[in-house]
Amino acid sequence: MSLTERQREIYDYIVAFRRGNGCSPSIPELQRHFGIRSPNGVAGHLHALEAKGIIRRAERGSRQIDVVAEQPAPHANLHSFPVFGLIPAGPPQEYQASTADSTAVLDVDTLGFRPREGCFALKVRGDSMVEAGILNGDMVVIEPTPTPRAGQIVAALIDGECTLKRLVRVKGRWFLKAENSAYPELHPRADLVIQGVVRTVVRKLD
Repeated sequence: MSLTERQREIYDYIVAFRRGNGCSPSIPELQRHFGIRSPNGVAGHLHALEAKGIIRRAERGSRQIDVVAEQPAPHANLHSFPVFGLIPAGPPQEYQASTADSTAVLDVDTLGFRPREGCFALKVRGDSMVEAGILNGDMVVIEPTPTPRAGQIVAALIDGECTLKRLVRVKGRWFLKAENSAYPELHPRADLVIQGVVRTVVRKLD
């Protein structure tokens, strides 16, 4: 049975979310991911999918969406990434450990690399990396690595504060550099911990 473009997007997201998280997305998570303001808007799309016989919804519970039969999709090579809030692309800010507040489902064919376990996404806030093509409001996909290389753009903790910068090494000393001349270099007083390297930038156009 044919699906509209938006129905296909929502269905693919539900399938990928279930594979990555072991449960279905809630209506608020669907709202955030697709930018749908009203819960009724999401409910309308779910009702249409249920009417077409490819999902089944329980009367109670926020995550009770069962996939009845997976539908082949033209772009089925999807990967689900946990999204951990915001990372400053500006002055470093105090790091606060948190759980993922949403999930991003992306087509692996457009990522440019094969994601491995531990990859995650961060929302960018600030303009310190504009000359590297990373803008305020972008989302970056981060790949943890034990051996980051000089010149890579990294998510880092510098003296306990988190930031997104380019990793630089000069005369054996590691530090962070912005891609905006308005921002200074960041030299660690004590600790520099690399959480991962940026592999892909995702931008939503208004």
